[in-house]
Amino acid sequence: MVLLLKIREGVKILLHTFVNAIQGVLVILFVLMLGFLLAKYRWFDSKVSDLFAKVVVNVSLPLYMIANLTSTFTKNELEHSARGLLIPFLSILLSYSVAVIIAKLANVKVHRRGLFAAIFSLSNSIFVGLPMSLALFGDVATPYTLLYYMANTTIWWTLGVYRIIRDNKDENQNVFSIDTLKRIFNPPLIGFLIGVILVLLQIKLPKFIFDSFKMIGGLTTPLSIFCVGITMYEMGFKNFKLDKDSLLVFAGRFLITPFITWILSHFIPVPKLMRDVFIIMSAMPVMVNSAIISRVYNGDYEFATAMITYSTMFSVVIMPFLMVLIEII
Repeated sequence: MVLLLKIREGVKILLHTFVNAIQGVLVILFVLMLGFLLAKYRWFDSKVSDLFAKVVVNVSLPLYMIANLTSTFTKNELEHSARGLLIPFLSILLSYSVAVIIAKLANVKVHRRGLFAAIFSLSNSIFVGLPMSLALFGDVATPYTLLYYMANTTIWWTLGVYRIIRDNKDENQNVFSIDTLKRIFNPPLIGFLIGVILVLLQIKLPKFIFDSFKMIGGLTTPLSIFCVGITMYEMGFKNFKLDKDSLLVFAGRFLITPFITWILSHFIPVPKLMRDVFIIMSAMPVMVNSAIISRVYNGDYEFATAMITYSTMFSVVIMPFLMVLIEII
């Protein structure tokens, strides 16, 4: 009888988790489809998308980081969380190594192997990851989301971009350069670091500044999702081909990288919420920047475009099931 009651309670918890995840995903999906439809009816276009992206990256997200960090963490809590940064760095690097091996064993096309490894292991941690994290966990998850973003953006603008450029043998690019440093230390990361410094120094922002930052930061989620909806419309669906390389990328995004993240959390103990956020972030879709970089350096732009579009669609379906899974484990 006791066992039966425990089973029923467990089922209720899992069902509650699944329903909550569905609700969070539906919020993302609704705004995503609104952005898609507004792009279809020519209210939004690529110029609007570029404007939204600039506002998010350069204004709303940095201010959101500062307001959120200073209101969420104490000095002791932040110092305790720093250890967790090892998990996203190690999980991404391990996943990238797995991708390099798979690319050779599976005979992935030579001219797309750098791109393949990057989109296999690195995720869209801002334009999809942050809204998804907020929808599933709430504001309290934002600092952990940004910890993952720090690792993701650092590896992307160094190893990831370098290997994509190397797909084109005619290009020559150093992995470490002034341009690379500028891209790594971008406004969101700088905003994050300012927030960390304020917390560590225990400096309180004046109320009118904090409220202003919080109000402007509220633009981050809707504008980010609109950008993804516009991008999905512009990329379209006609060029997609479900080949071996595509299936391997999906395996990397939604299975292998989250699994590696989960394994590492057993060796590097962190709070459950941090672990859950890292797992969800590791299963986000392919980075939008992968198509841009591939196009600039004459890489396999069409493959990157297809992977962005369809991994974004699939992530919305997969997230509720992944939320239930991490509740079990």
